[in-house]
Amino acid sequence: MHLYLSTPSPLNATFTNEDGQVMYKVDTPMAVGTRTSTISCVVPNDIPQQQSDSSAAEESMKDRFAHLAQVEHNVVGSSVLRFGGKEILTKEYFRKEGWGAYGRHRVFTASDGREYKWLLQTFTPKLIVNDESKGVVAKFHRRNLGIIGKPRPRSLEIFPAGEHMVQEILVTFVYVEKIRKDRENAAR
Repeated sequence: MHLYLSTPSPLNATFTNEDGQVMYKVDTPMAVGTRTSTISCVVPNDIPQQQSDSSAAEESMKDRFAHLAQVEHNVVGSSVLRFGGKEILTKEYFRKEGWGAYGRHRVFTASDGREYKWLLQTFTPKLIVNDESKGVVAKFHRRNLGIIGKPRPRSLEIFPAGEHMVQEILVTFVYVEKIRKDRENAAR
């Protein structure tokens, strides 16, 4: 499955499915120092009430969102994840392992009890199972205009091995992509 991004930055984007339906949105206001990414998921609309007011009818057609998670990106000290009713420091949730082009890879244990590793690669992060299989679970694709190769929009591709944990993948992706992008910008 692919979640297509509406903007170049995963920190301020809507994520739509293959049918164009908005599934998630991430909002990270600009701030000096600590920035907080708020991640929301779409909730199904109830059956619209029959009303004659056209503005009420328009309102019933808008996507409604529920709070999913927050990532507090701290400049000094550990960042904070708020997800699934828990608040945890990223230094406790993730451990650093190995090296990538933009820092150390991040390993975490998901709700399914398995370990996964975000690889901080040169252009895009990739999530793998942290075992001997190294099976790919998710991968971020930058937009390709088609000058070389087939054109494609930017997306977070989630492979069948990760479809049971889409929300965990999205929340951890927002965290690691912020780290990777900050280091990419610093290297310029």
